Amino acid sequence: MQSFNWGVIGPGNIANTFAKAIASSKKGKILAVASRSEERAINFANTYQIEKIYADYVQMLADPEIDIIYIATPHNFHYQQAKMCLEAGKHVLVEKPCTVNAKQMQLLADLAQSKNLLLQEALWSRFMPCLSQLRQLLNEGIIGDIQYIQSEIGFAFQKQENSRLLKAELAGGSLLDLGIYSITVSQFLLQEHPDKVQAMGQLTDLNVDGHVFANMYYASGRYAQFTCSMLSQTSNTMRIVGTEGYVNLPACFWDTDSAAIYRDDRLIQSIDIPHPINGFEYQIEESMKCIEQNMQCSDVMSHRDSIGVLNVMDNIRKQIGVNFPGTIEAL
Repeated sequence: MQSFNWGVIGPGNIANTFAKAIASSKKGKILAVASRSEERAINFANTYQIEKIYADYVQMLADPEIDIIYIATPHNFHYQQAKMCLEAGKHVLVEKPCTVNAKQMQLLADLAQSKNLLLQEALWSRFMPCLSQLRQLLNEGIIGDIQYIQSEIGFAFQKQENSRLLKAELAGGSLLDLGIYSITVSQFLLQEHPDKVQAMGQLTDLNVDGHVFANMYYASGRYAQFTCSMLSQTSNTMRIVGTEGYVNLPACFWDTDSAAIYRDDRLIQSIDIPHPINGFEYQIEESMKCIEQNMQCSDVMSHRDSIGVLNVMDNIRKQIGVNFPGTIEAL
């Protein structure tokens, strides 16, 4: 069995979730961590028994023992850091969204293909077996023909004065951090990208999206509708409605390990697949499997899918007037 040494860029909260998940892996381990804060890197390394600490990303990328990098920094850094990793010959798993816009994602995908390296967006929801099982049941017509999907996701982050979501210079706002889940899960279940998008939104004083209300129309005649907010607490649920029934994904639907399927308002089937660790383990194992199979991305979350989701978010941001600093959007 092939083994993989991982490097981590950005030892923040999300990296802690990653580290707890990979600790159970039989073929992957974190060998090194890099951070601009030496103190954070040392604390992270001590917590997870990590052998190597780097204060410079370039030095870590020059380490021949490291096979793959997990990027867990804020969105605005993803494009340049992923590009740097690929150019250094490292496979990459990048936290969602992989980039800030679709053009950046396309360039990274092309670079990964040219270098025969893995570039995987870490959109953990897509890798969860509950969603895969649900999609199979939907394809078999368990609720008839899907008509539309409704979801909402929101938390009152404005109460956290230092939250990165409040800052345009960190590519903040509710859409890229929260709304992306509604878009990608809908895309996964419907197995297509929307043809038309209509959106409204409320901007904050710092010109990031506080609320987004969006409708997506698909060529198949189906619809998806979602609300995302960083200014209010929502139910954080999703409902898939068909001609003969519906499916409820409970809060938090993007961390889904269960689903309830109804016909005539009667529960006919439940899916319950508890995460062995915390849900990150699925994307970690899938990334290593893809490298073993010489794949540049997983079919579960392909480059085409990542670009498709970013195209939708680019469209929504344009409609509601969210513009990040040029340095963030640059190629």
